Amino acid sequence: MFSLRLCSKKPFSTFISTSSPPRLINWQHLPRTRHLRQLEDRCLQRCYAQVAKKPISKPTLSPAEQAKQQAKAAAATAGSKHYEVAERLLIYHAGTGRITFLAMVKVTTLFLGAFFTFIVVPGYVKAEKPEWETLGVALCGLIPLFFVAYTTSPFVSHIYIHLPPVARVSRPVLERFIHALPPSTEFTLTTMSAIAKPRYSTMQVGHLRPAKRRFGIVNYVRDAEGAIAENETRKWYNLRAMTKFGVQEAGVEKKKLKGKKGKDLTEAWIWDVAKSKIEKRAVTEKAA
Repeated sequence: MFSLRLCSKKPFSTFISTSSPPRLINWQHLPRTRHLRQLEDRCLQRCYAQVAKKPISKPTLSPAEQAKQQAKAAAATAGSKHYEVAERLLIYHAGTGRITFLAMVKVTTLFLGAFFTFIVVPGYVKAEKPEWETLGVALCGLIPLFFVAYTTSPFVSHIYIHLPPVARVSRPVLERFIHALPPSTEFTLTTMSAIAKPRYSTMQVGHLRPAKRRFGIVNYVRDAEGAIAENETRKWYNLRAMTKFGVQEAGVEKKKLKGKKGKDLTEAWIWDVAKSKIEKRAVTEKAA
């Protein structure tokens, strides 16, 4: 109450006497006025001072609840947020040397088959050679072509993972998402056609199953239902969806930058986690 009265009281009323002539100071009240001036300063400080806020103690959340909160925040700002992680990550690379060699083999056998089929065989027919010789020459061009196509078509050169906005907030959130890895997460497996052209097969990770076919060349197969659904969306002249894949063990692919150390461009640890989950899911389904 005393401080409020000081705030409302005029402090200079005793400093300038109203009974004295204008512009004359009453020196008798000067010490008291200085004291009141100090009290007024303290009063103003109390009037305009803000009460210090006490820190609110938040309850500690579990890692799962923290991940949910971060996921909700990421979904709320999905349109305007600059994500730290890319939407598509390369998680497997078979190796540049292996891919280049396989592409050269495919193209070479293709030219070889075309040479025997369209050049040598017509020459034998025109020269009226025996039929068994003509057939043997044709097989010399066709057998390598079909053999290479059969054994190399499942070869997977790249694997990409498509991340939802929830997993792209930061690296720790990405690691938690990968270790959980929902079966609906989409993967894109890249293979090569007969002319070494890339073929992209997009599917859910839950549709992949470990297998051992074609003398061990194929080690993963895709559910037939997903392949049938994808074939329905394709034109009649397009190639059918791939169902057999061969993912070989490969080292980490590195790109050497000029003047800098090699930078790893492959998130190989993601494929390692996905591979272990695919195998565990297959064992669980067999046990059930």
